[in-house]
Amino acid sequence: MAEAAKMPKVKGALLVGLAMVIKASRDLDWSGETGLTPQDLDTISKGIFASQWYDRNLYEKMGAAVYKLIGKNQPESAFMFGKGVMYDTLVKVYRGPLLSNDPREILTKFALFYGTNWFNFGRAEFTPTPKGGIFHIHDPEGVPFEDGFGSMISGVFSRLVSETRGQNVKIETEKKVSAGTRKTTELILNITWD
Repeated sequence: MAEAAKMPKVKGALLVGLAMVIKASRDLDWSGETGLTPQDLDTISKGIFASQWYDRNLYEKMGAAVYKLIGKNQPESAFMFGKGVMYDTLVKVYRGPLLSNDPREILTKFALFYGTNWFNFGRAEFTPTPKGGIFHIHDPEGVPFEDGFGSMISGVFSRLVSETRGQNVKIETEKKVSAGTRKTTELILNITWD
């Protein structure tokens, strides 16, 4: 008998920053202009807990909504959100495991957290290179909220590297799209620094 597929879940630590932005912008029509439902907004209003698991669908809707209404669908806005709010949230919640003075070590730790502590789906790996490294995310269902996610995670990585002695951080992103679903199933970030 085949094992029932597990429901894709995301750790609340990744939703906390998005929830803060949504709650701080109550004047926007979140349910009318995005995919967030009144039930989703009620869940957000009651509070997102960093240690709790939430449905992937809620995370995707929150990310897409913030990217659209706050970020105006601009990758630069998602990058700055990742570099600021998302970085601060992750470091606050995971201060011990994410402490390091070596950019390669911290990116390796981040890759280990990706498919275990933060998501129960997909996987990531970090391969060091002489000038930085390659962070490769694999998700057969498609990376969450497409363009916004790639830009946001680039912002997190940029700050992770710069906070651990890396300078002049540059990130080039490559996407691999599934021909059948047209979703980005692989996100490759080539990260370099001095």
